[in-house]
Amino acid sequence: MGSALAITSGYAQAYQMFYEQRDGYVAGVSNPAKFINLDTGNNDVAGGSYVTRGRIQSDSPTSATTFVIRTRLENFTGGDPFGRLAIRFGNVVRNSNSSYALPSDRAGNLASDNTGSFAYFGTWVSSGHQFKMRASGRGQGTITSGQVRYDAEIRNAAMLSLSSGPSPSSPNLTSYLWGSGNIDPNAFPSVALSWSSGAITGTRGLINFVDFGQQAPPPPDRLILRTTLSILQNGSPFYTDVDQAFVDWNANEGTISKSIGSVGDSYTLNIASDPNNTLYQICLRVEVLHEGYRDNFASLAGTATLYDQTFCQQFTVLVPEPASMIALGTGLASLLALRRRKR
Repeated sequence: MGSALAITSGYAQAYQMFYEQRDGYVAGVSNPAKFINLDTGNNDVAGGSYVTRGRIQSDSPTSATTFVIRTRLENFTGGDPFGRLAIRFGNVVRNSNSSYALPSDRAGNLASDNTGSFAYFGTWVSSGHQFKMRASGRGQGTITSGQVRYDAEIRNAAMLSLSSGPSPSSPNLTSYLWGSGNIDPNAFPSVALSWSSGAITGTRGLINFVDFGQQAPPPPDRLILRTTLSILQNGSPFYTDVDQAFVDWNANEGTISKSIGSVGDSYTLNIASDPNNTLYQICLRVEVLHEGYRDNFASLAGTATLYDQTFCQQFTVLVPEPASMIALGTGLASLLALRRRKR
């Protein structure tokens, strides 16, 4: 006979467990088999985990009577900020004629009986994926029961974090400036600009399962370091340069930390023909991004910003008044003052 039961957590995750098949009850035989209900005592919902356990036991007086339960997990909610989930299935208890079949794929198919002890999959909210598991408890004689237990645990996929860097370096205009933020195009007809982000290190931790210990995350992830230099001339776009580098974590890769070297570039700004009072604004934007994927970099799940800062400065193209004109002006002023005193 068949029945269904919905199981939900009260925190970040939920899914449904269906009892799809329940066979083996023999009329007229006293307690030939029993299903020992779900054990959810080890849930860690605050840590983004939901554990289900089922155990069946056949107390049939003959080894011919088998009690079977097959479960289906689907309708996931919650997950990491990209909606990604890691799900692990396993068999913990099995004796004598009892058997189990683990999920073989994300379409609800089963592996052969007793093939492997664990199965590990990545999934995501609204994926439509289904995972099935089957356990069979068979009596072993007149006094010995058959028993098998299955475990299923869902965890959030691991997110990347920025563990060090960046240390941005903006173009340095100090050696070109005079007065309060001016550059003389006669003295400096071109201005050399260079910039860099500084190196960074990103970290992706292992997933801590209650029943199965630490596991590498099943989806891929990418860490991106990007610099964007933008120049405005009198408020209008004049020049833009984008440079970036990235590093990847593959699915089920156990490496915790990876680094990216400094990203940057250089540019020579020609101001020789600019008229006085031409205003330039130079802005350096440095970004660190986490791209989360669902399947081998073929399906982008989302992008998270780990760092985003913009550093701006400006200068005015201005030719200083010649020294001779300054001296002449000073002399004329002195002469006029002397003539007033003589009167």
